Amino acid sequence: MFILVASPVQVADPDPLQDFYIADLSQGSFFNGYPCKDPTTAVVEDFIFKGLKDASIISDESPCGAAATLAFARHWPALNTLGVSLVRLDLISSGVIAPHNHNLATELVFVTAGELYIGFVANSDDVSAPNKLFAGMVKAGEAFVIPRGLVHFQMNNGTINASTINFLNSHNPGISFLPLTLFAAQPAVDPAMLTSDFGGRVPSAQGPSRQGPSVVDAFGATWQKIPDGGN
Repeated sequence: MFILVASPVQVADPDPLQDFYIADLSQGSFFNGYPCKDPTTAVVEDFIFKGLKDASIISDESPCGAAATLAFARHWPALNTLGVSLVRLDLISSGVIAPHNHNLATELVFVTAGELYIGFVANSDDVSAPNKLFAGMVKAGEAFVIPRGLVHFQMNNGTINASTINFLNSHNPGISFLPLTLFAAQPAVDPAMLTSDFGGRVPSAQGPSRQGPSVVDAFGATWQKIPDGGN
């Protein structure tokens, strides 16, 4: 006789076992999270983060016209084990947050200024809506939720700058930008495979191509050097 026992499924970061677990970023050890500093040394300043209050200064020459300020556990150690993080996005007119996903978190985007075209694409194996695009204009004071792991984007179609505060249900949600993942991997993905998948039209990761600037030129300057927030 076989007995099937249902077990709970973990769908987000595990619950902490104490009130707080402030990360000690100076340690070189690797855990599913960060090692913590002595709780008796915690001070109120550990729980205050000031890195999201100011908009990023974005040059008109910026390839993407956008910037992100992160508040993950590695930027705000008090978030360690708490299952939450934040991001501030700033986009000038025509600015774009390139298609990407967070494999470890659902994201809630709250628009604080301007308006944005925001959307995500359902996964290819969704039986009811495979590869269906869900996108629309989201104005200041409105919010948009992006299910965990799905490819999504933001674009400022307006004439004024736009900003958001985004909430994610992981202290380390992960970020994978599709252009960088495919065309700027180290070592490089086999070009023959990419050429086959893209029907012979593959943007160059090394320099300009017939399709315009290289992927690294277009996205790397913004997303490989995301400005960290700070206390």
